[in-house]
Amino acid sequence: MSTPAPGQPRRVSPAVYRRRRLVALLALVAVITAVVLIIVRPGQATPAPVATETAAAKPAATTASATPTPTPTVDVSSYKECSAKNLEVLPVLDSVDYQAGVLPNLSLSIQNTGKTACFYNVGTSAQELTITSGAETYWVSTDCQTEKSDTVAILEPGVVYPSAPVSWSRERSAPDTCGGTREAVPAGGASYYLTARVGEATSKSSAQFLLY
Repeated sequence: MSTPAPGQPRRVSPAVYRRRRLVALLALVAVITAVVLIIVRPGQATPAPVATETAAAKPAATTASATPTPTPTVDVSSYKECSAKNLEVLPVLDSVDYQAGVLPNLSLSIQNTGKTACFYNVGTSAQELTITSGAETYWVSTDCQTEKSDTVAILEPGVVYPSAPVSWSRERSAPDTCGGTREAVPAGGASYYLTARVGEATSKSSAQFLLY
């Protein structure tokens, strides 16, 4: 192999030339990638829309309990029906004692205590609120309930779904008194208990309150 004369440029071998082209190409790819990352900014994707729970309509006083707030779902094919043993139903009051003329607001909550989401009918057709004192039943929400409806909803584990409150008129209820005058219940510090039911799931405890 001949040695180039002093001052004469050294010829670049084909292998070196190919390596230089490869380095230049990689540098160009790196620049393009950096520009794309600056524009796109990974990790800042548009957040998915959050579903808004639909509030249930508040029924007429003492006629029906309200529908809990989970959003009704039409397609439940990928879920199993909730087992009543995995549902915790609680009666809910807005106070523990009510002075004369103050109407108690009654409601309930339901919670899926299982490990997976499931569907359940939480509609007014499945709900029942009951007021008792001693061995006597004074009021049942289904006695004069109108416009019953089924509302199948997906219950997520550990989420408490409350119902809208129902105002109790402090009167006895019976199916044969829906269109007439009802008798006022005893007051003056009388003690009452509220229990709740949704389908086959029944509250294991009652909520006590006093009427004055």
